[in-house]
Amino acid sequence: MTYSPLVSPSGAAPDEEPAPGQSVPGTSGDAGSVNTPGTASTPDTGNTPGTAGAQQDEDPAVPWPHQSYLELGALPTAAPCARLHTTLVLWEWGLDGLVATAGLVVSELVSNAVEASAPLSGCRFAGQWAPGTPPVRLWLSADEQRLVIQVWDGDDRPPVPRPVVPEADSGRGLLLVGSLSSEWGCYTPEKCSGKVVWAVITG
Repeated sequence: MTYSPLVSPSGAAPDEEPAPGQSVPGTSGDAGSVNTPGTASTPDTGNTPGTAGAQQDEDPAVPWPHQSYLELGALPTAAPCARLHTTLVLWEWGLDGLVATAGLVVSELVSNAVEASAPLSGCRFAGQWAPGTPPVRLWLSADEQRLVIQVWDGDDRPPVPRPVVPEADSGRGLLLVGSLSSEWGCYTPEKCSGKVVWAVITG
């Protein structure tokens, strides 16, 4: 079973804001793999969490029990705002044990998304073209043991881990994401420009 925030419960891409957290059939990516635009690499998280096995198998559109969506401007303040949002949401969901790791992963993914979106002058999202700098979109979905983090930015280029330079102050973000996540990857959502970078955190 795969996961995409841009699929509505009926299975069709929405015309307005997406309904995040819907599981859909598709292909899964290996841990740490990064696909090029136009190919799917979404978290392979098995049956839809939070429901009985029979119901999961019969209805792949059953949502995860915990879901959150946040849209942020492509600004330097986006990463700390996203991290605080993630912390508060996980406390609310009773997933205190995931807060520290999830906060680091969210910060890195959102920082990368801001850097990718800032130079752009427009984007297509959920079938709609919008001029101006694209926002950064964050989805959090969880059951009692796992958290799926997904971050969308308007840049079509997939993320590429950089060689580590000991003296550099940056460039280790994706390596950190890979080390803290049980799996991560990237896919191009339907009817959208840009990409979604995702990571799965397990307790």
